[in-house]
Amino acid sequence: MHIGMKIKKLREQKLWTHAQLAEFADVSDRTIRRIEAGENAEKTTLLLVLDALDTNIDELNNIFNKGESRKAASTKKTNIKFLHRIESGRELVRIIASAHSLGYDYPNCNGKQLEDVQSFLSSVADVMDIWNMIEIGQRFELENLLSTQMRGLEEYGLWVFGNRQVDADNNWITAVINVCSKENPLIQKGNIDTNLMQKNELL
Repeated sequence: MHIGMKIKKLREQKLWTHAQLAEFADVSDRTIRRIEAGENAEKTTLLLVLDALDTNIDELNNIFNKGESRKAASTKKTNIKFLHRIESGRELVRIIASAHSLGYDYPNCNGKQLEDVQSFLSSVADVMDIWNMIEIGQRFELENLLSTQMRGLEEYGLWVFGNRQVDADNNWITAVINVCSKENPLIQKGNIDTNLMQKNELL
């Protein structure tokens, strides 16, 4: 993976657009796109971009080299499950709390819809980072915030799905969150026997 692709992935992890990174680095939007496409850039320009991302070349390489090694080692050992629909901030927190990393996906969209999706995913990442450092009152507030944001996404016809994936070797937990259209053909809907669920809860 070339340096431009690593920069692109780090930018996407931060949920920044090309324009946002360009503004933070004080370079043009076109420059960011060229670097990410693998074109050569002047050293000073590259350093500005890396500084805006709060990293350097060595750290950037280490991040993705470790990530690729972990991915290769755990491909066959990760317990991958179906993603379940999440309808409240409390349900979402149960998935992201104490996770080591966050994986996410969202549909092609633009304008206000894209901004709201990115804002939601940014909140998810922030909550995951600080969950174990905050008091219970703050936890309730963040659960409510996530619930409110999910209701906003539902107005666009978007549902939130998620699950935890655990690496069998080192117990590395990845929280996987997927925002997708409720009309997505991959969504499997089924009827659940609530009476059976209540019986199981009593056992």
